[in-house]
Amino acid sequence: MNISISGFDNTLFIPSDGGIATLVICNDLFFRRVVEDILDAYTKKEGSNRTVIYDSNHDPLNFAKDILIVTDIYSYDLANRTITAALYKNIQDNSDIDMAKLAQIEADILDVLSAINTNSSQSINYQTEISINDLLKMAHVGLEANTGNNYLDKLYGIIDSAQQLLSKRLVILINQRQLLSHSELQALLQYLENNHFSVLFIEKNCKDKLNEENILAIDDDLYDFSTNS
Repeated sequence: MNISISGFDNTLFIPSDGGIATLVICNDLFFRRVVEDILDAYTKKEGSNRTVIYDSNHDPLNFAKDILIVTDIYSYDLANRTITAALYKNIQDNSDIDMAKLAQIEADILDVLSAINTNSSQSINYQTEISINDLLKMAHVGLEANTGNNYLDKLYGIIDSAQQLLSKRLVILINQRQLLSHSELQALLQYLENNHFSVLFIEKNCKDKLNEENILAIDDDLYDFSTNS
């Protein structure tokens, strides 16, 4: 994959088979402009198309469909509605459900519901068929959230859900790199290479480059230069 920004000669190579790339934009105004453009495309608003990410066939990625963008790792909810819906579908598609047990559970629940007495003249209404999806909701099944302060573990969870549940091709992290130490960056790189997935950091500065990493930097005067691994 490659990211291209209108008006600049260099492009940034993002390894499709697993790795890290970083786009550094030192100019504050231009940084905001690029981020806003990307977020507009991500939220399906009409963007300016100044920033485009191409796959190996030079086809542009669909920001809303192919990419997950995260601006705050700590506040990202692994139990959000989109991920939970994808998790339920994954469970239903890949689990060997014992239909006899499911039917018995349904019968037991309906027995309980039929015995409800509200002491009201109004009747209550409930569905008479219970699906595995209903049971998952009832049991509040969801991904286990990392409630501690381990930034890297939370990031692993986001990457796994993006790749395995949401079928994303790339995760973009905005202003998040400075929260990782050099050893954590190395661990993240190894994790991404093992799982054949890629992360793009978009930052205002980058003082800790990995040897195996590609960087495209745009300085305060809007000159661009690239550093390839």
